Amino acid sequence: MSFFDPSSRTPARRSVWLAVRVLIVRLRFFLVLVAVLLLVGYWHVLRNYWDRWTRSSAVPDGAISADTEYWCPMCPGVVSDWPSKCPVCNMTLVRRKKGESVPLPDGVLARMQFSPYRVQLAGIRTADIEYRPLRREVVLVGVVEQSRSTSAVAVRAEVFAVDLPFLREGQTIEVDADPLPGHVPFQGKIARIESASVRLEIDDPERELRPGTLITARAEAPIMRLPWWQRAVLEEWRNQTAADLALHTLFAPAMPAFPGGVEPLLHQAGTQATLAMGQGAAVPCGAVIDHGARKVVFVENGPGMFDAVEVVVGPRCGDFYPVLRGLETGQRVAATGAFLLDAEMGLDRGLAAAYFGASRGASEPTPAAPATAPSSLSTEDQRLAAKQKTCPVTGEALDAMGGPVRVEVAGRVVFVCCKACEKPLRRSPAKYLAKLPAK
Repeated sequence: MSFFDPSSRTPARRSVWLAVRVLIVRLRFFLVLVAVLLLVGYWHVLRNYWDRWTRSSAVPDGAISADTEYWCPMCPGVVSDWPSKCPVCNMTLVRRKKGESVPLPDGVLARMQFSPYRVQLAGIRTADIEYRPLRREVVLVGVVEQSRSTSAVAVRAEVFAVDLPFLREGQTIEVDADPLPGHVPFQGKIARIESASVRLEIDDPERELRPGTLITARAEAPIMRLPWWQRAVLEEWRNQTAADLALHTLFAPAMPAFPGGVEPLLHQAGTQATLAMGQGAAVPCGAVIDHGARKVVFVENGPGMFDAVEVVVGPRCGDFYPVLRGLETGQRVAATGAFLLDAEMGLDRGLAAAYFGASRGASEPTPAAPATAPSSLSTEDQRLAAKQKTCPVTGEALDAMGGPVRVEVAGRVVFVCCKACEKPLRRSPAKYLAKLPAK
């Protein structure tokens, strides 16, 4: 006889059995739910046990430990706790200790991988490096002096030294006159270029421009067609070719006919073809982080993985920089959120403290006082800053870097775009004061 044999049950046993069955029926959904929750909550533990039981025979003794992992040198984002092959390039994974630093590729300053959640949270957006027809716009302000002929007037306009490489004699310009708002732009050309000014000739068949009229002229220069930029591209190609030939000579001494320099030659052929069409590789301005001594761009080389790469770029053209070195077309860079990546990677500790609230150590120097805010300037200083408009050191707008910052030098009140520009201004006042219009 047993408890489960109905014929052997006493009335008391039958009552207990009936109560158990009723309890099981009523709690069956709750028990199933608890079992599912336990399975989900401890899934990673069960999976680890399963991996150990199923793979232990294929792994040598002592090959796996708590501080060991396997990674792919070709695809650094591929990391495994077990020896296997990379699912991307099929290369055998290399063993290393967890947290061990590995050599970075040439030109890569730092590397970090972020989860999709952190990428979304930081608002990081990427953009392609593409060929673009970049043009640099130069704005000239001057006053009509006198008529030269029946259909042209002469204008002398001030120009910053940083803008001179983008101007040439005979270059066409479009002119707007302050007293004639909404007027169709006048056409003209640059007649002569001087050290700190240019002479303009403006077509005015209706003689609407009177002596003393304030005009604003705009000249556009296609960067890729400028001779000095093309020379810079050729010089970069020569350096790459020389380095490639040196490597082939060093590592293949028995093969003098080995085709060293072919890759840079083919690359340069494509570059020259695009230059002939007035186009070149361009990177968004928001992707370039300026550290003063170097400029850094964050290149995406895998899902959520970014490399800090040093680049050499040309002058800003609208929302883009032309690329001279460090980037290739087809690469993707962090166009939005690059400052956060820079702070996270520790390339700029000041930014890390500002963005992430990191505490400063006692040994770290006290940060410099912030630049004078525009609202703290007196009414007279605000008027002078509005008249000056641009920083004599960088040529940028006075509010481009948090300014204007008031500086008294050589008995004159001058405004710069940031605190960093104060030092070069005080060191060479004559050089930069010459760029400012007369009082």
